[in-house]
Amino acid sequence: MPESVGEVYHRIVRATRRAAEGQCPECANVAAERIVWEDENWILSRAADADELAAALLLQTREHSKVGQLDDELASQFGRIANRLVRIIENLPESEYVDVSRYGEYRGHFHVWFHAPFADGTDRPVDLHQVATKLANWGGDARA
Repeated sequence: MPESVGEVYHRIVRATRRAAEGQCPECANVAAERIVWEDENWILSRAADADELAAALLLQTREHSKVGQLDDELASQFGRIANRLVRIIENLPESEYVDVSRYGEYRGHFHVWFHAPFADGTDRPVDLHQVATKLANWGGDARA
């Protein structure tokens, strides 16, 4: 029996938590080839091994922070970025909808997951270049 969407999410999130000895896992594992979009405060990266989803993206702060510790400016930026990202992905034909979630215990950086299952009848991932370019229309740099 194939995995449920929830099981896929859990596997993807668990796989990204590999910590380098003595280092913050997010700082150690931000791979340049997985960065989709970035600006001076935020990094949006794609999850590795997420072929079962149209999109699996992680938005995180560059600086070490916890949930509830964002200043008003960063919190406002997060709201705008998250809202735009959901609108962009949900308007692509490959995605059905977007789940926005925070999984896991303290990880060193404020982080939120964006998971989009495939739309009915498709098994193609969303075009991350298109996502990055549209997000960059409001600022930051497209990397995908």
